[in-house]
Amino acid sequence: MANHARTPALREACTPGRFGAATPSAGISMTALTGLTLINLRGNPQHDDFLAGAQSALGSALPLKPNTAVCTSNCTVLWLGPDEWLLISKYAEQINEQLAIAGSFLTDVSHGRAALRIRGAHVRELLAKDCSLDLHPRSFQAGHCAQTALAHIGVLLYLPPTGDAFELYCARSYAQHLWHWLTEAAAEYGYEVTAPVDYY
Repeated sequence: MANHARTPALREACTPGRFGAATPSAGISMTALTGLTLINLRGNPQHDDFLAGAQSALGSALPLKPNTAVCTSNCTVLWLGPDEWLLISKYAEQINEQLAIAGSFLTDVSHGRAALRIRGAHVRELLAKDCSLDLHPRSFQAGHCAQTALAHIGVLLYLPPTGDAFELYCARSYAQHLWHWLTEAAAEYGYEVTAPVDYY
């Protein structure tokens, strides 16, 4: 089970304040997310016992359509590939490597990842500066997720059902590099950094 006592990857970098251009209001807001449990789940979606076990353990059927997600009462499940999903939760006692899912492979990747929430009037423009995905609201809608590259590193983008903020996940070792790129790219819009918050 994850030990969340470890210092989050971006806690020191995320000094709260207003930065960049002196615009009337910040065009971007960035917040580091803490207190997450991240579990990589692999299994064969052609096996009924695997699908049934996942639905019983998670409280919802797995998303089988590419680049989609489902939200349950205790976690968010992101589609990563035909046989791979990421479970995101604040409930480490419920969502962990001990889940009883027949035919599954569960790996806790909590301490190998950094997580950010980014919102604001210019958030899609910001991400589009170095992202090959079509981020227009018609294409990347609420509830969608995708693996892509940003600042030359692999990231996972997710837009929760509320549609008001993107979540970014990347390897912990590249978190500082990603943060530097984001702050440089956001400077023209004026941006604010808020104190890290626990995942909801």
